[in-house]
Amino acid sequence: IYFNELVSAFGDRMWQFAIPILFMDVWPTSLLPTILYTFVLNLAMFLLMPIAGSWIDSMSRLPLMVTTIVVDNVSVIASCFLLKATVASKNQHLLWSIFSAIVLISIPGQLAVNVGRVALEKDWVPVVCEGDSKSLTVLNSRLKIIDLSCKFIAPMIFGIILQLMGPDVEKRVSWGSNIVIMYNLLMALPEGICIYRVYFGCHRLATAPKKKKLAGNPLWKFYDGWRVFVSHPICLSCLSFSILFTTVLSPGSLLIAFLKWVGVMEGLLGASIGFGALCGLLGASLFPYMHEDKNGNERISLSTIGLSSVWLWFLHLFPIAVVLTIRQSNITTVPPLVTGTVILFFVCVGRTWLWVFDLAANQLLQERVSEGIRGRVSGVQSGNNQLFTVVIYALGLIFHRPDEFYILCYASIFSVLLSAILFTVWYIRYSDISKFTEAVPLSMNTTPEVMVLNDKSA
Repeated sequence: IYFNELVSAFGDRMWQFAIPILFMDVWPTSLLPTILYTFVLNLAMFLLMPIAGSWIDSMSRLPLMVTTIVVDNVSVIASCFLLKATVASKNQHLLWSIFSAIVLISIPGQLAVNVGRVALEKDWVPVVCEGDSKSLTVLNSRLKIIDLSCKFIAPMIFGIILQLMGPDVEKRVSWGSNIVIMYNLLMALPEGICIYRVYFGCHRLATAPKKKKLAGNPLWKFYDGWRVFVSHPICLSCLSFSILFTTVLSPGSLLIAFLKWVGVMEGLLGASIGFGALCGLLGASLFPYMHEDKNGNERISLSTIGLSSVWLWFLHLFPIAVVLTIRQSNITTVPPLVTGTVILFFVCVGRTWLWVFDLAANQLLQERVSEGIRGRVSGVQSGNNQLFTVVIYALGLIFHRPDEFYILCYASIFSVLLSAILFTVWYIRYSDISKFTEAVPLSMNTTPEVMVLNDKSA
């Protein structure tokens, strides 16, 4: 499982970094291709993931995972060949036609990535742990550490290689695409072998009864996914997590562009991204020790960890709101560089608690949503994550000037506050396991039909 996560996460993170960089090489004077690509993909995932969630609940585990690996790799490789074709084209109409083809081909690839990740994290991992909360906590934490490490290392390696290519656009796009193609070709087979070994190495994965196929057209499956999600007691917890995606206060392209505009040096920006990654790794490493001691006895409940960490994340962002308010109200003069430095520091340090909350919310879903409906609930949650990402990009299109960035910061801080309030409401109502009607042991062998009935009663 660890090696599969390493191979998969490294490739995904490298591709996510490569796309905007290579787009900027092809369209050096416009951010529109990057924004459109991100906007369309996230919107598509919002619409498709509730439907795809039913595949996780109904398809056999091994064929589903193998399909996601194949579709993901084929989509990325095809997109890279199209990217290479852009440098040879001088016709703008042809160039935008190729861009449209890249977007269309990327949709099934991104869907495969999301489905594979949800299936592994929300279905395979709980089954492998066989109801052992301590094992589940440790496995979740280590998988998150691997993912965060790849999030930092993969872009750095790709960026260094691309920098060595010099300023020649054709060479950069060609070599950048070739690197991604070679990685996907070389790692597809090892990734598939890992999945086979995990599947046949875990008795419960390999011998589980065949899942019942869920009838209905895509529209019905979309409705059914939302019906199960909304009626489930975990709904508010999942919404609280998804709302956090409405943010520019993360080391992304919008924040980096603003910080560069206010005068933060590139070296400090690069170092801060590394510092933020270390803070995230600290949170992922801290989580198991917060939840349980060495003997497997619970120190702090998952619900309490989630509640405290989401409020701590908000408290780390509150100084940013104070500095922005002072700056905009002209109470005193706050140099732009000071504003940027304050934002950078508190965003990086606060990510420790953001990732603790991520792990707590994820494990609550794993433990408190029964196996027969976990795919649909997770699919809708994943779609919501993409929807809230679309919201912040839409706001970015409206308030696109650097001097309007404070509006996006306020929106981001408000979204964290709303997330904390929603999780607090959920905590008051459902943190007590006795009030959580749908909660069942992870190892409970129940058919999907019974799980849906349990969900309705909840």
